[in-house]
Amino acid sequence: MAERTLRADASASITRILAAARAVFADEDGTGTLNRIAKEARVGIATVYRHFPTREVLARAVYDNLITAEVAPLISEFARSDTPRDVLLDMCENLLDVLDQQRGLVLSLTNLAQITAELLTRDLDTIADAVTRAQRAGNLRPDLTGTDIPNLLAMVISGLQGPNLDRTTRRRYLSLLLDGLNPTHAQQLPQ
Repeated sequence: MAERTLRADASASITRILAAARAVFADEDGTGTLNRIAKEARVGIATVYRHFPTREVLARAVYDNLITAEVAPLISEFARSDTPRDVLLDMCENLLDVLDQQRGLVLSLTNLAQITAELLTRDLDTIADAVTRAQRAGNLRPDLTGTDIPNLLAMVISGLQGPNLDRTTRRRYLSLLLDGLNPTHAQQLPQ
């Protein structure tokens, strides 16, 4: 079945709804209503429900846009970098910064780690190629796979997203966790 193309007005409505939802989620403690989002987007509540039948679906769409805008460029940088650990550190830190600004969004998602891993898996080919290249250069442990990276990032993000840590302390813990990617002193991973 061919994917349906949206009319220009429907596409514009979706764009406004997503922008309004992001603003409401950033502004709220997770209690911003779909009615408020509709009002901010200047659309009727029926239009919101037509495109996003639940708050969770809307929150996931907003999070998907955030991953695309804030993390996908870092995945491309990861693919080109000779220092993958540094890029992964920046990737985690960037996403944690975004999530700190979007507390209401985080509260609206039922499984942040799973959703993060799924969204990051969209770039799995790029990630896998980057892992292989970094392993050849001796910069990543040899038993790491491309599929490990989205799951690792999701676990790190969900583990460090909750505690109220200042930026320096959070970077310290991220750095400590990512030292597990160091090939020099790595022990063989279980299969």
